[in-house]
Amino acid sequence: MIPNNGRRVSRTTSIQAPTGGLNAKDPLANMKETEAVTLENWFPTPSSVDIRNGYEAHVTGMSTVQTLAPYNDGVQREMFGVSGNSIYNVTTAGAVGLPVVTGLTNSRFQYINMGTAGGFFLLMVNGADKMRVYTGSTWYADGTTTTVTGFDTANAAHINNFKNRVWFIEKDSFNAWYLPVSSIGGAANNLDLSGLFRMGGYLMAMANWTIDNAAGVDDYAAFITSEGEVALYKGTDPSSSTTWALVGTFRMGRPVGRRCFTKAGADVLVITTDGAFPLSKALLTDRSQLNLAATDNISTIFNSDVQAYGSVFGWQPIIHPFGKKLIINVPTTEGQVAHQYVMNTSHGAWTKFTGWNAICWETLGDELFFGGSNGVYKADTGESDNGSAIVCVAQQAASYFGSKTGIKKWSMARPVFISNGTINPAIVLNVDFAQNRTAYAPSFTDNVGSAWDVSDWNVASWTRGDNIIKNWQTVTGVGYAAGIRVVTSTEFLTCQWVSTDFVYEIGAVL
Repeated sequence: MIPNNGRRVSRTTSIQAPTGGLNAKDPLANMKETEAVTLENWFPTPSSVDIRNGYEAHVTGMSTVQTLAPYNDGVQREMFGVSGNSIYNVTTAGAVGLPVVTGLTNSRFQYINMGTAGGFFLLMVNGADKMRVYTGSTWYADGTTTTVTGFDTANAAHINNFKNRVWFIEKDSFNAWYLPVSSIGGAANNLDLSGLFRMGGYLMAMANWTIDNAAGVDDYAAFITSEGEVALYKGTDPSSSTTWALVGTFRMGRPVGRRCFTKAGADVLVITTDGAFPLSKALLTDRSQLNLAATDNISTIFNSDVQAYGSVFGWQPIIHPFGKKLIINVPTTEGQVAHQYVMNTSHGAWTKFTGWNAICWETLGDELFFGGSNGVYKADTGESDNGSAIVCVAQQAASYFGSKTGIKKWSMARPVFISNGTINPAIVLNVDFAQNRTAYAPSFTDNVGSAWDVSDWNVASWTRGDNIIKNWQTVTGVGYAAGIRVVTSTEFLTCQWVSTDFVYEIGAVL
């Protein structure tokens, strides 16, 4: 009860929705009121927290898709999926056609696009089969139309294009092999890096890091080992000491998975056991400065997932520029269940997505796709998860409502939404950092209807425009701080959570 030794005053306060995103680092009592303890399937923007977009089936009739690889020569855009040790063209939506390549040893490929005087090519390696080459019209294996000599491309676990040269990382070794300039065949030369690294292991990947300094803009080659050591080189021709030089060696956390990095503008983001780090931060500091990780605000849950699921195939970061998203895929059950940590690249706020059970990711143009257990799916589109409702859960960080010493009694709350349908969220007020769940299920009325200027007037049902939903709900709680938990379930409608209004009384200091 509110103590009767102080004057009680009924007040109304509005708190912005948790646009600051998920905070899984700070103590509960130290979080900003615009952050969230739990944020699932909500996407934080600078002005609101929105129900995330959904996904839809793109190509069906396949088994587990473990690789998506695009071909883009500037005119022709295609995408290929690797499933059941075969390669399929998955560019066009619908039922999958016959495979374009069969008889592979595994479906886990690394790939690049490479242009030469002879054409534009998609090159793919999996550490077991000869490199596969796509010309824009036909597929062939290394050793037929073109041949790499001096190195067996069946042993290439990773492939890269640096300074117009194809580079291979030999599996389970410190050997990096490179081809002549502007060539996808010919004599491969070895760059043995075994003398540089002290921690053992093997080369995991090779990334291109662009640095802009007083000397101008240049690409550097970063060789990353399984133990998190990095060798940084600059230059063009590794056979010449005048055009190739070691810049230095560095240490970061161990990379997670073969697909451990993605280009992020000029930088390279690497998933490690310490978090997801831009190379510009990881190579210029040391492992003690973990607050420099892009994932710093979700460090506790991110590192816990790495410990629990780091050996599961499917870890992958990807940038979706059109959606303003950095996505880190976290596989929890191989080929079946995954979740994603997603950052809004416009202001750095994090959230967690569930329901997208992805194994691999790729973009084609401005569209985002993932491979799953039953085919290829187009992601970040529409307002349902392939026809199912999207369930969103948020526990906003607790607020002291302007006074850390005054005890308060809350009686009503109303989340304010903007939606083109009608939603009835389930809410509960958690007092003094409790984490109670809602006691009832949310509901919604969708916005399915006919399009204007297409369907017949006075016959079809029209879709509704956006409306503001701000219904008061009774809440109970006595304490010093409180945060609201909001659960929604929606399908075929959009929804933005803007703020929450509260009615409460404040008493004297106990």
